[in-house]
Amino acid sequence: MNRIKFHDYRIIKTIFEPSEELIKKLELISDSFDYSNEFKDNLSFSPVYTDNDKKTFFILFDLEISDFKSDSKEKSQGLFSLRFVAHFKCENDIDDEFKGSRFPIVNAPAIAYPYLRSFVCNYFVSAGYNAINLPAYNFVNNS
Repeated sequence: MNRIKFHDYRIIKTIFEPSEELIKKLELISDSFDYSNEFKDNLSFSPVYTDNDKKTFFILFDLEISDFKSDSKEKSQGLFSLRFVAHFKCENDIDDEFKGSRFPIVNAPAIAYPYLRSFVCNYFVSAGYNAINLPAYNFVNNS
């Protein structure tokens, strides 16, 4: 059995450039706020393997939260962009069987996602805004 451990994470890029309109929307967020009515998020992720360490892999997340526009002609303004890397270590070398398994595309992202969610929430609170709590994400549906 290959024991796998979540080792740590790193934020390697953040962009936060809200317009005046977006700042006003952020100020209206409360516990009863329905995030999905005002903002949309685009989350992508993929496993990354290195040649120099056969027992390590990463999950690279790219997240963009943008202003939701109902009029498709109007371009949405970027609100927040984040690149997040989760670092995992394995007891055994990573082989093709492991790479083809569900772990790097379902389990590992599901383990790391709560850290990403927490970072986003804390980022907005630390920046002086109300918390933005990302919705739960079903990684099984993306496998």
